[in-house]
Amino acid sequence: MKTMTRLPGRDRAGRRGRRVAGRAAVGLAAAGAAIAFAAPAFAAPAWVITPTVNVNPSPSFNVFSAVDGRTSTDAWVVGTYKNPVDDAGGTILAEHWNGTAWSAAATPDIFRSDEKLDAVSSAAANDVWAVGTKQAPGAAHTDPLTAHWDGTSWSIVPTPDVRGGSKSGLFGVANLGSGNAWAVGRSETARTLIEHWDGSAWHIIPAPDPVVPAGMTLASSMLSAISARSATDIWAAGSFSAAKGTQSNSFTLTLHWNGSAWKIVPSPNPGAPSVINGVRQTLSGVVEISPTDAWAVGNTFDTVSGSFAPDKPIAMHWNGTAWSLTTVPNQGGGGQLAAVTASSPTSVWATGAADGTSVLHWNGTSWTPETIPSGPDGPRIMTSISAVRGSATEVWGAAGTFVVHHP
Repeated sequence: MKTMTRLPGRDRAGRRGRRVAGRAAVGLAAAGAAIAFAAPAFAAPAWVITPTVNVNPSPSFNVFSAVDGRTSTDAWVVGTYKNPVDDAGGTILAEHWNGTAWSAAATPDIFRSDEKLDAVSSAAANDVWAVGTKQAPGAAHTDPLTAHWDGTSWSIVPTPDVRGGSKSGLFGVANLGSGNAWAVGRSETARTLIEHWDGSAWHIIPAPDPVVPAGMTLASSMLSAISARSATDIWAAGSFSAAKGTQSNSFTLTLHWNGSAWKIVPSPNPGAPSVINGVRQTLSGVVEISPTDAWAVGNTFDTVSGSFAPDKPIAMHWNGTAWSLTTVPNQGGGGQLAAVTASSPTSVWATGAADGTSVLHWNGTSWTPETIPSGPDGPRIMTSISAVRGSATEVWGAAGTFVVHHP
């Protein structure tokens, strides 16, 4: 397919944008590459909005889905923008932080196709992977997309072609460097998709199907996020759906890679399916701190009572033996958690729309709410979050049309 490179315009934007709804960004991207953690210390400076570059003159057409901070002077934020060039469609958006300001990088565009990036992971200044989806304009079908930064330019890299009738895409990526990267999502057969980069090409790696509750039939499965501590210790999280008659249910899903195979590890489901409505539960983010310390976040939906109440957040912890649920502050607003990141075992951040707040912080004992700057259009909802490796407090967040920073 013909590609062309667009160099975005350079006009600055500190302007506030609209809240971006939907699953798009629950990528997933919070954990990214292998993580180096700082000493367990935490201060609480304010979150601030950092000006980005408008690659489209209208800021509402520049949407950031995922962020990854490798160092204080090397961070990337990715997403999509509406390319003003005829037949260009939605074009992948990538901006780089050099410690002082964000600058737009030239990105390739697939002719007559809409592309977007949902996750990004940096292993080095010249080794960054981003993943997402591509779609013909007006079509319902989507396909996986991967892009790589080599220190000079972004290029779209082919992924395996799998036939099927379902929407497919990649929603999470972890870059370990030295030709070793992983990406997760949903295949065109409506099943978990796991791909591995071996330095030369992407390859699909087999993943086990989840075992559904008795009397139900597996309908679909997907992975939304991935976190790699080493080449032999990787976590991925998502959900699977199961049907029973007209009842539709979804359950949390966690998989672990031990260096040779992916294995499903049981994870809690706080909701119970009702006879009529079923139940919806999913995980959208995961981060691993050590072999005995990992977090996964997501949400559940109350269909048991029939009230269809707002989503409620899920935060679960891995202690080396099993996953268990932790108490998330309930401020009466309901909500969900889209992503999670960590600076240390006593400094973990989760974000999304958790009970009406934008950010939750774990101090080793409990979750407490934090807020990010709000504008005339209401509270900001972050869909991706990334702690800067080696820093005790520095964190980046992506939220639709803007980027926020915790210094």
